[in-house]
This record gives sequence, C-alpha cells and structure tokens, in this order.
Amino acid sequence: MSQTFRAASAGMAALFALSVAVQWNDPDPIFWMGIYGLAFVLAGMGAAGRFPFWPNAAALGLFTILFLVWMPSLLDSRQEAFTSFQMKAPADEAPREAGGLLLCVVWSAVLTYRAR
Repeated sequence: MSQTFRAASAGMAALFALSVAVQWNDPDPIFWMGIYGLAFVLAGMGAAGRFPFWPNAAALGLFTILFLVWMPSLLDSRQEAFTSFQMKAPADEAPREAGGLLLCVVWSAVLTYRAR
C-alpha cells in the first residue's frame, strides 16, 4: 500500500470532515452531514489502509445518483456560488452541493477501484 495514497486518503478524509462541520447552518443539515460523513468514514478507512469493496461501491452508486439529481443546478448557477465562502443567495446552495457530490463521486470511484 502506497504511503502517498494513504496520505491522499487522509487529506480527503479531512476535507470531508470539514464538509460535515460546515453543514450546521444548512437548511437540511442532517441529510448532508450523513452524505459527507459517509465519504469521511470511507476516506478514513482508506487512510488506515482498508479498502472494503462493497461499501465503497455502494457509496459510489449513491453519490452518483444524488449527483445526477443535483447536476442540473450547475448549468444555470451563478458564478458567485463558487467565488464566495458566504451564501449570497438561496439559489447558491444546490450548485454548491452538486460540486460536493461530484467530489464524493470522484473519490469514491478512486476508492472503489483501489478496493477492486
């Protein structure tokens, strides 16, 4: 197992932990904390050198479906949704969450491939 890959997994786990923490002020925090919490746990397992195939594959399926649901919000999103840490408009939430889901999809795909 590559130390570099384990370090990358630890970095992603930290990013997903931060994503969980910033959901407290979200209109639906429990849902998003669960999504990013799942990504955190799986990335943390990767950092520990454990890559269970089925949990990673199931998470990849879930994240992909959710991303496909939220993806249309990216098409007509305001640029300000991604250039400010503050929420400038209620319409900025959906494209931001779509971006977070895309990150979950990509890292979940990496972990699933690694587990295979």
